[in-house]
Amino acid sequence: RDSAGICRDLSRAGRSMNPSLLYRRGIQPARLFLPAAIAIDLNPASLAFIAPGGSCRHFQLAPSLLLATKNSLPRYFPIRSCPNSSILSLSRSTSDSPSTHGSSAVRSIKPLPLPTESKFQLLSFYHFLPISQPDKFRDTLFERLKTISGLRGTVYIAKEGINAQFAVPTGESLDNLLQVFGRKEGGCLPFDIFEKNPPNMGNVVDSDTPTFGRLVVRTRDYILRDGINLNDEEGGDSSLDWSDAGIELDPSEWDEQLRKPKHRQLLDCRNKYESDRGSFVSAKPLNTQTFSDTWSVLDSQMKSQYLDPSEPVYIFCTGGIRCVKVGAYLRQHLGFDDVRSLRHGIIGYERWNGDDGLGIAESENDGGCSSNDDANNNQKERETLWVGENFPFDKRCVDTSDNKS
Repeated sequence: RDSAGICRDLSRAGRSMNPSLLYRRGIQPARLFLPAAIAIDLNPASLAFIAPGGSCRHFQLAPSLLLATKNSLPRYFPIRSCPNSSILSLSRSTSDSPSTHGSSAVRSIKPLPLPTESKFQLLSFYHFLPISQPDKFRDTLFERLKTISGLRGTVYIAKEGINAQFAVPTGESLDNLLQVFGRKEGGCLPFDIFEKNPPNMGNVVDSDTPTFGRLVVRTRDYILRDGINLNDEEGGDSSLDWSDAGIELDPSEWDEQLRKPKHRQLLDCRNKYESDRGSFVSAKPLNTQTFSDTWSVLDSQMKSQYLDPSEPVYIFCTGGIRCVKVGAYLRQHLGFDDVRSLRHGIIGYERWNGDDGLGIAESENDGGCSSNDDANNNQKERETLWVGENFPFDKRCVDTSDNKS
């Protein structure tokens, strides 16, 4: 991986744990960061750049790690010798080429720069379906996607399905991308991703708008890690059927039903930092810190009779994928008969309502819809039920100030 990604991951991990707590549990933090350690060679100067003023002691507790790192470098870098001072720069220069030493969980490439007048279409989609060989699927898809000029974004592939977000140059590149995921001539997949839902089309942005820096196709255990742990009465694992998650409402249906003057259960299924930025009128946030907290919150609300399974419940998230899992949990585990989610999430609603908002969602979005000019004009004249901002998960959320550095 590129050095910026290593620094980002290492910094995030450092903020989320206290090394002294790990010591007391008998865990050596250096072992947790072996991939990062390989790239930076336990270099105190590099570590100081990641965590200014911090101690590097916990990276140096394993004396054998440095030797193991140097011995393993020839497997990952096409060089005969590797001075300590060049390791960081080598990780940057070789990251554009996939490894030739066996399969990798990640296939990645940095696209060539495009003319400044280029426009990028943001789009995203997901599809839950069994994928028996995610590694083979990943490699086939990456080889096809890397031929599309200027394409950047992230694709997650797991045994439960596929989840993708892209920024793609408009015109031929966009047409080629849509063709890859369809079953028409030129497609490379054994199914049509868009058979039931078209992609969730976001904004068209200028080439200097920060979106995705690379094209990354990676395998994961889940396309959306959920943290659900269900056990049946006999003590075995019990899984949920993602195809039984309730009904999806188009943005127009969603808007019409929410405007009716009656009490309703309306749940914001996003995390607290997202809900704090904006939400639908009268929505009740779950106030979770991570998505895996959702199930304990829902269980607690059921026990306190805050939620009534005999009444309809409306759920929404950024692009729709979280609502698939929440809807399945509400129906199959908590006994709700009537679960209604917003098709294409907040992204789709903002587009339907004539407000593009911030466009693309996290590792979660699905299809889109369109309407004629008269309908758009009428929508813009009515007051939206959405209040605040939508939270993007690409690089546009990094800096919203006037400082462009």
